[in-house]
Amino acid sequence: MRIPPFYERKTFQRFFAGCILGVLLGWTFFIYQYGQVYNELVLRLSEQQAIIENLEERIEELNSEQSKLNEENQKKLTIQEIEIEFNNDRRLRLNQLTLLELRKQVLEEIQHIERKDLESVANTKDLLISTLENKVFVIDQNRFQVKVDGIFLYTKTQIQLTIIPSST
Repeated sequence: MRIPPFYERKTFQRFFAGCILGVLLGWTFFIYQYGQVYNELVLRLSEQQAIIENLEERIEELNSEQSKLNEENQKKLTIQEIEIEFNNDRRLRLNQLTLLELRKQVLEEIQHIERKDLESVANTKDLLISTLENKVFVIDQNRFQVKVDGIFLYTKTQIQLTIIPSST
């Protein structure tokens, strides 16, 4: 069996030449389009990389600025609230009204530290303790003194006191 010699005919030669020319033109068009798209992607990637680096620098700058501001604010904290706790109120069996009045008088005595700078109050903590311990609180003809067991100074200051009935 023999293959017919179609390659000798002009119509088949034109067909094969058209196919080869079409493949070459298609490949050229594909390479050109791919190059254009690749070029745009490279440009976009480089722009985005520049934007990312700029934003990372800005984030780092803002974080350092924020940490500096936090440190400054930490130094300038003020006392917002004062909380008084009595350690031996159950042992003395004082009624709630007496405890409330005593807490009110203690708060009036140390009211001046509220809204003050935390650092200045910490420096005068000994004066605050001696002020509370040397004061005699009078409630319904009963006299009480307090002993400071502990002070926790922060924006919400907690003071732990022991109630001592006074004889003088």
